[in-house]
Amino acid sequence: MRTKKLRPLILLLLGALLMPLELHAGEPSGTNGKPEGVHFDEFAVGTGYAWGHLKHSRASFEAVPVYARFGFDINSVLGMKGRKGTLQFALEPFFNPVTKPDSGVETGLNVFFRYKHPVSPSVKLVSEIGTGPMYLSNDTREQGSGGFNFLNQFGLGAQVAVSGTSAMTMGYRFRHLSNAGTSQPNMGINSNALVISYSLLH
Repeated sequence: MRTKKLRPLILLLLGALLMPLELHAGEPSGTNGKPEGVHFDEFAVGTGYAWGHLKHSRASFEAVPVYARFGFDINSVLGMKGRKGTLQFALEPFFNPVTKPDSGVETGLNVFFRYKHPVSPSVKLVSEIGTGPMYLSNDTREQGSGGFNFLNQFGLGAQVAVSGTSAMTMGYRFRHLSNAGTSQPNMGINSNALVISYSLLH
């Protein structure tokens, strides 16, 4: 039964992994040597620690975010070509082990819009907002039996250059897990997360 529920998420994750290959075409370069239109500009892997409390029981909720990020510069298509900052469309497939209140897993795909604003040659401030479908294996009184949900996230952080083509990003994310009213109960699960990722920049 749960395999059937997971099948659409597996297809979404496969699509996320293949999409960078489809979008990264050889468009002619625009100003500053960057391609025109949407172009692939970052691949990252990240992890962290998420914590919160269940609303009904006040039991601790803890998870370990594990994710990849495929980022696409969308400045030129939004009339922001030549701006200091970068607006990025990002896909984040994730597989997060849940450690409390019981062992389980969160897995799915988040779609993010991220803005990176340089404050020095090697440091950029990052703000981001994202949402996407996910599967929670844990049974909770807040969300009922394990199954389909959405994970909404808002984050702030900083990206620090390691070299000309790589960087580390550290930040905080507020997470809200719910099923958008598609089933009951739907009390939602809120949590905080500290995350860190290593990026290869293009």
